[in-house]
Amino acid sequence: MTRSAKGTVANPGKNVKAKSGLNRSILKQSWGMFRQRLTDKANGATTPVEVIFINTAYTSMRCSKYGHTEQKNRMN
Repeated sequence: MTRSAKGTVANPGKNVKAKSGLNRSILKQSWGMFRQRLTDKANGATTPVEVIFINTAYTSMRCSKYGHTEQKNRMN
């Protein structure tokens, strides 16, 4: 998500300045602190709340219905 948009000499990137600003704001966030605060709020809630943290690897490629991540299962 925060990969550079510079491109190459032959194929320069588009909106490089905007992308670098977006990358800076994404990386500046304190995700560990957010996770801790969310967990604290869930523990202190008056109604039972369950917070589930998942491994985000390959979640954009995983089939939401069946859970498959194989390349041959996706249309290109």
